Amino acid sequence: MPYFSICIPNFNYQRYLGLTLDSVLNQSFTDLEVLVSDNASTDGSVALVQDYQQRDARIKLRVNRCNVGFAGNLARASTMASGRFMLMLSSDDLMDDGALTAYRDLFEALGDAAERSIVHSSLTVVDSDGRPTGERRIDWKLWKGAVLNEALSARVGAPVYEIDAATVLRNSLTTMRVPFYFLSTAYSKALHDAVEGYSQGGLFNPDKRFAWALLGHAEKAYLIDKPLFRYRIHAANQTALQASSGALKHLVDEYVASFSLDTKLLDRAKLTRDQFVAAFVEHDVALRAFKLLAEGDRKQARRWLDFGRGCYPEAMAANRKILLMRLLLAAGPLGALAARLALGSATRLWQQRMTAASNGAQHA
Repeated sequence: MPYFSICIPNFNYQRYLGLTLDSVLNQSFTDLEVLVSDNASTDGSVALVQDYQQRDARIKLRVNRCNVGFAGNLARASTMASGRFMLMLSSDDLMDDGALTAYRDLFEALGDAAERSIVHSSLTVVDSDGRPTGERRIDWKLWKGAVLNEALSARVGAPVYEIDAATVLRNSLTTMRVPFYFLSTAYSKALHDAVEGYSQGGLFNPDKRFAWALLGHAEKAYLIDKPLFRYRIHAANQTALQASSGALKHLVDEYVASFSLDTKLLDRAKLTRDQFVAAFVEHDVALRAFKLLAEGDRKQARRWLDFGRGCYPEAMAANRKILLMRLLLAAGPLGALAARLALGSATRLWQQRMTAASNGAQHA
């Protein structure tokens, strides 16, 4: 049994796939398998992987007879895994050297608790040519309550924050966000199998529903606050596709989650269904509509509000930000200007709070 299963779903990313494979195969920690699930690509992806297979027996390839969709291919990739721990790495992203060594060191330090733990790390953001454009570190809105574990930090050689799974689940559900970065999230195969893998659905964000399910079974979550992976943003990645589709698929995903999420997860997070619906209205309707207005897209902002009113009229009426949004929309261009200024101020304030929270983090 390999220590790590690196699952790589792919569709028409021949341009990046070789770089992704190299970043995994060149890791200093070598006890791993590399599992590529190709979603009926029409470029040279399959031939590229087959060429790599001739040089490295750790690579396994599965080619879908037809395109099964993004979520479907994540499920296909994850079911190929036979290792003790798993990571899902997009075929356009990269793993920094030493990433798997750091994860192995952390899992080994956790002992038996590793099977019930989720680990992820910070990221470097790169462009289509691999040039760094920024970083994504710990998000204290989601990791509120986390503590710095000095013993684990010393073992890994980087700050390691620890939080109860139930706490980060609550933080995530009340903000309608995913608490882990997709490409850097590692978990045991036992946890994956306990939630039946990527079986929770979702058109654009199946990783969010999967992460929530994992948190329903895990005991602890850990963040290595050092960039160990590189997340590539370009015109054809999942984030860009979501934007180009008007993000309506994302909104539908969130609405479906608001009424279909397993009650056991809400119970673990100590939330009622009404509170979860209120979080959907607050974060996926009101705040996203506010951002759209700030960006000058009044038509799309109205569309968002109309969608929310059709789904949950009572929750919409009870939300003060919805009332503010209607006033700003009625004000025309001046309302859009006010939204843009308010968004800039709120972003700066949040960045200051993030810095202060990081500097004042508690120690375990």
